[in-house]
Amino acid sequence: MSFSSPLRVLTLVSWALLAAAAQAQSFTLSPAVVPLKGDFGQSTTQTLTLRNDSDMPMSFALEARDVVVRDGQREFVEAGKLPESVAASAVFTPNRIDVPANSNASVSVLLTLPSNMKTRAVAAYFRSLTPVMQNGRPALFSLGTLFTFTMSERIGITHEALQIDPPSNSRTLRLHSSLLNSGDEPVVPAGMAVLIDSQNRMVGKAAFAPKRLLPGEKGVLEASYPGELPAGTYRVVSTIDAAGRAYSLNGSVVVP
Repeated sequence: MSFSSPLRVLTLVSWALLAAAAQAQSFTLSPAVVPLKGDFGQSTTQTLTLRNDSDMPMSFALEARDVVVRDGQREFVEAGKLPESVAASAVFTPNRIDVPANSNASVSVLLTLPSNMKTRAVAAYFRSLTPVMQNGRPALFSLGTLFTFTMSERIGITHEALQIDPPSNSRTLRLHSSLLNSGDEPVVPAGMAVLIDSQNRMVGKAAFAPKRLLPGEKGVLEASYPGELPAGTYRVVSTIDAAGRAYSLNGSVVVP
């Protein structure tokens, strides 16, 4: 059985790596993130494309690793090491590619979700077999695509109080809050903050950059207001959205 078609792909972002070499080397893997929804036991096939904008042909081997969260941080586990390993099911076609200079090549990856799957992410890696020069020495590198899987509606985040750093001569006003994905599924919290002056007038907005969090993962949601603020006291009213669920983060700041 396969995922429902078309697959729900929420974000497709290019993942670029710049390797220092005798001449500039640039390699781009897309998509970088593939968020999917489905059911246990289903399969999905995705196409990954690597662009080689360097002056030399490159060879890559393909491999997958499970992504787990321990103590709030991601760890990448070798395929098959977990009892219900998604990475162990990965089938790459082909499992090695040669990418000519200034060209691209694609592979397909088939993933099958175990019936008792506990994790919610797997990483597919292009591992270079051709060394590039870095700091005068040959070095190998890897690029990867992250697959995340949403299997239920058990979505939730917890957050700490909004912290507001007033502007100074060297920085703009900064807003930040520590988050924890307390649900069972991946989320990408994002939002907007509104600045209100003492006359109850809106003077500006600041967008929180989206932050992808796997279940149990911790992160910091941040926003900056680049405009100038006259001296005074301001209220900050913000709303964070995580998979359609809204959370309020409010505070105040004095600008000297």
